[in-house]
Amino acid sequence: MPYPYTRPQIHAFVQAPKTVRENTRFAVSKRGEHGAGFDVNLDLLDGPFVDLRYLGKAGELSQPPTYESALILGGHRVCGVGHNFVGRQNLRAKQRIPAGWHQNRCDPNLPTTHVEYNRHEPLPTFTPTDFDDFIRKCATLWAIDLQAPEVLV
Repeated sequence: MPYPYTRPQIHAFVQAPKTVRENTRFAVSKRGEHGAGFDVNLDLLDGPFVDLRYLGKAGELSQPPTYESALILGGHRVCGVGHNFVGRQNLRAKQRIPAGWHQNRCDPNLPTTHVEYNRHEPLPTFTPTDFDDFIRKCATLWAIDLQAPEVLV
């Protein structure tokens, strides 16, 4: 079954203002002894109903490079933020994956071997200090109003 959204639609949904779904509360839960995570449904402030989720995890709360987040549209990741300690070459897609923080831009319409299927864009000014800061920076990057208290974690 083909993915229901075109690349321009995906881009529009990522850029559009979003908020936590009505009657839902944003919450971070502990995962294991040192980790944490979250998964929340989102709605567009002005637009059609779409299946949108914002999720993330911290493998080790005291280590920002272990943090990851994703924006899921219609069951597929369309954006993500993560960290690589060293840059590497993705030979299958023939692209360089930068060291440091990067944003993944994914297009589920394309074959997994296509260079545009999962682009890694450097985020040179993205420097989260803790998991709370990471969650808020990613939310700002993707126009998400968390409607959350001052401290999330």
